[in-house]
Amino acid sequence: MESNQTQLQELFVDGMSCANCAMGVKKRLEKQGMQLVDVNFATGEVRFENVSAKPLNELAESIEDLGYTVKIPNVAAQIQKKNF
Repeated sequence: MESNQTQLQELFVDGMSCANCAMGVKKRLEKQGMQLVDVNFATGEVRFENVSAKPLNELAESIEDLGYTVKIPNVAAQIQKKNF
């Protein structure tokens, strides 16, 4: 299966309280091949390019292994969001 489309995705992570928390989440996603990872610990928003089309539930489980709670927004909301 060939896929040249980059998937822009978003997760919400509860439990981050500082820049170090955000950096840990960012590094975890980058190790899994995500690009342009942006983590905002104050709002809990995590945005990234999923170039490998890795399932969101796998990424969420990986972040939860760090001790955070992850919420996956519904797909319809992600499609409507144009300003990534």
